[in-house]
Amino acid sequence: MYDVMLHEASLWVDEPPFRKRKLEAPPVESPPDSPVASDADYFSDEEEMDPVKREKYRKQVFESCGFDVDFFIHTLGGIIPVGWTSYELQFAKAGLHCYNIEKGKKLEFKSVVKVNAEIAHMYNCYATLEVIDPVDDTVHTFQTLVTDSVKRKKASLVIITKICRIKPQVPGIGDATTFWDYDAVDEFYKGDMPDWPTNDGADLLYEVKDSELRDNEWLSFYAEVALFSERQCDTPPFEMKKVLVETKEGVQNQLKSSNAVFYMSFKVRGGPECRGIVRKTSDGRTGHICLEARCWID
Repeated sequence: MYDVMLHEASLWVDEPPFRKRKLEAPPVESPPDSPVASDADYFSDEEEMDPVKREKYRKQVFESCGFDVDFFIHTLGGIIPVGWTSYELQFAKAGLHCYNIEKGKKLEFKSVVKVNAEIAHMYNCYATLEVIDPVDDTVHTFQTLVTDSVKRKKASLVIITKICRIKPQVPGIGDATTFWDYDAVDEFYKGDMPDWPTNDGADLLYEVKDSELRDNEWLSFYAEVALFSERQCDTPPFEMKKVLVETKEGVQNQLKSSNAVFYMSFKVRGGPECRGIVRKTSDGRTGHICLEARCWID
């Protein structure tokens, strides 16, 4: 867990810096019980953490995978409790979406319990949520680790999920494979993000039916992700106009494909017409999807 970012940082060493994120940003709701760190608290003048505290910190990270960690002053890096904004909420919802499509569930977001953060070359968000299972109205504690990767390949936003799970009852147990196998992603979905399709190109894509739009509410979430890549703020409800899907597998089961490109026309209610592209890929490991997004506001 301690070197989770080292492998990934080497993959994008030549990329531009990721968007700046202030740890002291005020939370949307009431602050959590855990103290919220400022930049001054986050970086200590001490050469290293007290050995007893360091061992306690490492044990908490190991047992909880970073989700249940007290506030410690770190020399550099480390996981700390923070407040949350729409920025963290967007990432947490991506983790919940990943869990739902993997498990065939329709868990619904209820509230944010807490958020921990880790900054290295990229920003790691450890979000703990309350979610509801509409089948029996039961409430569960959900945990997701999501990375804000650097802008790359014409994508304005890159969201990578690494852990998406119901909180295990026994510490240290549960789905927690943080390392991505980037070589496992099909070459068809690598390279620069595609441009908006021309009229001729659109004829080769699958157009999602109105009934499918109603049955797959997560498509609206993809539109939300696309808009968030252009406007990082709270987003109002959408009116979905048209969705086209491109996959290597062909026309059948387009919406169930682990790898696909979604071209979406939508309107922000009371706002402008928008066009967004989201490329979804996976390495086949539990809890892993990558959403790359770009958007045009017409």
